[in-house]
Amino acid sequence: MSLKISYCRYRLLFKHPFGTAHGLRTGTDSVFIKVEENGCIGYGEATLPPYLEETVDSVIQRLIALIGNAPTDAVGLLSKLEEHPELLSEGPAARAALHTALVDLKSKAINSSVRQLDMVNTLKSPTTLMTVGSGDLKDIPIKLKDTLLSGAVKVKLGASNDQDALKMIKELDHRPLFLDANQGLDTVQDALDRVAWVGQDRVIGMEQPFPKDRPDLHAALRAATEVPIYGDESIQSLADLEAQADKFSGVNVKLMKCGGLDRVKELIDRARELGLKVMLGSMSESSLGCTAMAWYADQSDVVDLDGPWLIKNDPFKGMIMRNGNVVLPEGPGFGVVLTAELNWTPIGA
Repeated sequence: MSLKISYCRYRLLFKHPFGTAHGLRTGTDSVFIKVEENGCIGYGEATLPPYLEETVDSVIQRLIALIGNAPTDAVGLLSKLEEHPELLSEGPAARAALHTALVDLKSKAINSSVRQLDMVNTLKSPTTLMTVGSGDLKDIPIKLKDTLLSGAVKVKLGASNDQDALKMIKELDHRPLFLDANQGLDTVQDALDRVAWVGQDRVIGMEQPFPKDRPDLHAALRAATEVPIYGDESIQSLADLEAQADKFSGVNVKLMKCGGLDRVKELIDRARELGLKVMLGSMSESSLGCTAMAWYADQSDVVDLDGPWLIKNDPFKGMIMRNGNVVLPEGPGFGVVLTAELNWTPIGA
């Protein structure tokens, strides 16, 4: 049977309005991919926050253009993607969705998990995060209840009430805090103040405090504090990692920005060689995208894959969290199960 590929437009909806330095939003547009061959099905996801250049339409258009000239079998298409880095180079989320689906299908075809494909190796148990977005202070107790399964709390910064929010969270919850400014701070002192408001002994990391075009500020902050500083928007690719490694203590590796699980592995391996900490992040993907990344959890220091707990209409079931630890599903592929009826549109039909 020849390879069949379909897509589904979908909007993931947050349980609570989600605030970051980029603004407040109620959901995230996504594209799910389904690949079918010889009775096996693989799934992939492109989730697209509004601050990305990719859109639902651009993802679909890029996939249609590629698949129209691609091999008609899954193994051939996966090899083509991995051997030709120029393919979908302008659409990392589109590539990530297709690559994930093909890896899922490949392992299901031999009735194995992705671990048995030797994609991942056990190294450590990471700290897990769940996020409290910025917003009205009265909502903080409710948001904190949604994070109780994780080992630490991630707090979004960049709002005028940062100090009051951090004080309230510190008083209501005993766990360590991880601070994420999403490029929203202006000076090194701004970042140091927020650490001081919490207490350095409670802060286990800070993520991308300054704009990505200010490597000088990130380098100065790294030198001024013992708190690990993780690069996110500053490090999108392997080339960025090489250029920015001396400005940060660690890197936030995200499937949507790097473009595929093969590239996730490359970034993790190179970050380790450079002596950097590794954080696995997401763009509020569903259980599909987050579970695919979670297979690399034991190669990381910090896991921030809380999308399944932030959204209320997750169409997939996958990873869970127990006592602050990621628990991966059993079964072939990524172990993710589709639990909702989705409207699929064939590509090339």
